[in-house]
Amino acid sequence: MQGAGLPSFTTQNQASEFSLTTAEFDLFYKNYVDLQNTGVKPVGASVPQGATAAAVDTALPDQVVLDYNDGSTKSLPVDWTEESLDTSRPGTYEVTGTVQQHREEMVSEARADPHVFFNPDDGYYYLTGSHYAQSSLEPVNESQSYRKIGLKRATTIEGLKDAPEQIVVDPDAGTPGREGEFPNTHYGWGGFIWAQEFHKINGTWWIVAGMNKGYAPVGGWCDNTVLIPYTGTDASIAAGGFLERGNWGEPVILDGAAFDVSYFERTEAGAKQGYWVMPIGGQIMVAKVKQGPKGTVPLVDGTLSRVYGESQPWEIGKQSPTPSDTTEGRDQGVVEAPFMVQQGDRIHITYSGGTVDKYYSLGMLTADATADLQNPASWTQTPFPVLTTNDTSAGRIGADEDDYYTKDHAGGGHNSFLHDTSGNLLLAYHARPYPEPHQASDPNGAGGLFDADRNTWFKAVNVRANGALDLSLTKAQEVAPGNRTVRATVTVVASTAPVTATAVSRCIAGKVVVTLTAKNTGATAAEIRWSTPWGAKVQQVGAMKTSSLAISTRATSVAAGTLTGTSTANGVQTPLTATYAAARCS
Repeated sequence: MQGAGLPSFTTQNQASEFSLTTAEFDLFYKNYVDLQNTGVKPVGASVPQGATAAAVDTALPDQVVLDYNDGSTKSLPVDWTEESLDTSRPGTYEVTGTVQQHREEMVSEARADPHVFFNPDDGYYYLTGSHYAQSSLEPVNESQSYRKIGLKRATTIEGLKDAPEQIVVDPDAGTPGREGEFPNTHYGWGGFIWAQEFHKINGTWWIVAGMNKGYAPVGGWCDNTVLIPYTGTDASIAAGGFLERGNWGEPVILDGAAFDVSYFERTEAGAKQGYWVMPIGGQIMVAKVKQGPKGTVPLVDGTLSRVYGESQPWEIGKQSPTPSDTTEGRDQGVVEAPFMVQQGDRIHITYSGGTVDKYYSLGMLTADATADLQNPASWTQTPFPVLTTNDTSAGRIGADEDDYYTKDHAGGGHNSFLHDTSGNLLLAYHARPYPEPHQASDPNGAGGLFDADRNTWFKAVNVRANGALDLSLTKAQEVAPGNRTVRATVTVVASTAPVTATAVSRCIAGKVVVTLTAKNTGATAAEIRWSTPWGAKVQQVGAMKTSSLAISTRATSVAAGTLTGTSTANGVQTPLTATYAAARCS
């Protein structure tokens, strides 16, 4: 194959060509075309004459619908500039707005295995991740790795990046209130602490984490996955109790995998049903959760069912698709860190494969939303990794990153998802800077578990027309630069005039006098400016009042005519007319 357009990681003459029927091509295009935003559906609104900026903002849609080249759509919020709209006169006007996208950037340095979630009990978004007590570019140091659990929180997703982190579990500092019994553990559990997640199950919040049994300054490992209950009151959560060390209680062992356990919940037969999703020996296992009233410990209920096992070449280290300009890494078959999420009528499991260096990649399994989640036949695998170093190593993803020393990153994996206020998915994942900065100084430790340069990144997710999640699209693919400013047509509808007027001509002292009577049924005073053959006149009419204005013509006779004026009430201008009859004073 010759010509432009080949990916940078391929070589001319090392590709082949083949033919497709029109139907085959259409199917291929819909499923595999590189997603691109192609347009924005038109929007508009109608408001009454004199509407305030707030009323215009309410009338305008909160979101616009974007179109994509595979036939899919996506709704995104818009920030409208309606303040400049003059609604005092009826007509059709145009306002502009800016489409709001999630920032594509690193949000937590030296935090791996991110879990981002919303807590409806206090209205905050939270972010946590496996903890390194050093910056990402410092020398590799095992003693600084995986010894605490921290939380960042903010009222918006965008606020999480700059939110301070609060340590909520710190075994090395002892168990709060019981330091004499547990001086350097959390109820007997310590670092190594890995891949914690926070979930509300059976009415109680739990930290789900892999932890080391006992105290080990180095050489620890995840002996078990444990469930750490929130022991404060419901009211304390709203008061910020999630950030208090003393509110997290004694761990309970969860049988199954020792680390990377996640939780999913859906409604079945009108009741909540939770599932544990966990990796064991290169396999993904799914088990039901014991359900019950508040206080019920959510242990495994029944058997662990295998729904997937290592099967793809890219799940084995150096066979993962990456640039070939560096050689770090090692071969090891890996299937770990499953995370289950529902979007529309599909349920997806993302998982990480390959080694945790630049070869780390994300895979995906998909099932129908009502399927038996423990049946392997329910799941269909995407036949390629859905996020790889090829997607991120050249800064194609990471458009908004301008604080860290590079936006180029590699080894994206161990993710979580969050539904935003528009119902769209946000992807949180960890990745390393590219090229690996520790390769020269510490080739043995570089890219390993104790290399602290695994940082948390955020990016948007699209749903393709076939229902698949697209994790690798860029910010410019989500919203084309030319579509980031959108326009709406606003129709200002003339309001029913609260002011009416009549005119009567009569003779007074041999001269014709035209008397204008104005009636104001509105709640605010009105001013009427009349244009008459006898000069401009101004008439004031109070709210819910009637007023008269006598105009002397100084003439003994006048022909029939119509006076025109403009009534202004509460900033709204309304044209008025008043017709008078001919009069002759003899």
